[in-house]
Amino acid sequence: TDKRIDMNKIGVVLGDLGPSQLSYYVVKNLNQKCEETAKDDVVAFVENISTHILEPDFGIMNIGEVWSFDGVLIATSVSTALQIIGSVNSAEKYFYVWDLEWMRPSGHDFQYTVKAFNDPQIKLIARSEEHAKAIKNYSNRDVIGIVDDFNIEQLYKVIQNG
Repeated sequence: TDKRIDMNKIGVVLGDLGPSQLSYYVVKNLNQKCEETAKDDVVAFVENISTHILEPDFGIMNIGEVWSFDGVLIATSVSTALQIIGSVNSAEKYFYVWDLEWMRPSGHDFQYTVKAFNDPQIKLIARSEEHAKAIKNYSNRDVIGIVDDFNIEQLYKVIQNG
């Protein structure tokens, strides 16, 4: 059976919306999606409230509210992936691996970090072919697709085909 994912309700989970390349692309692309159609419900869940790199045209909620979300949830870091894995809800859960965090000094705790990649609830999405290979090498899991710079059209296609 062809299981279509309802892409009308999207939640992106970030550390914050402050000045960063990730925040810029997420807000820019979600704003563009909001301008194209008013039927989609778009929300950013954040771990930390901060100033915005761009003014968002969508709702912003504390990550503590993710438990009641029932759409497509997209984590963007190990921390946010672990939080959505731990949330008991009916959301479709994805981890858009923006950064190869295990290569940083703060990401060297393998037992902690690998849980974000190996949980069967979550599907992995990479930023590039090189990232996809590194993710496979690190976690022994394949990504379901590659999405460049949080491109919404690519993201929709990957999620629908994944």
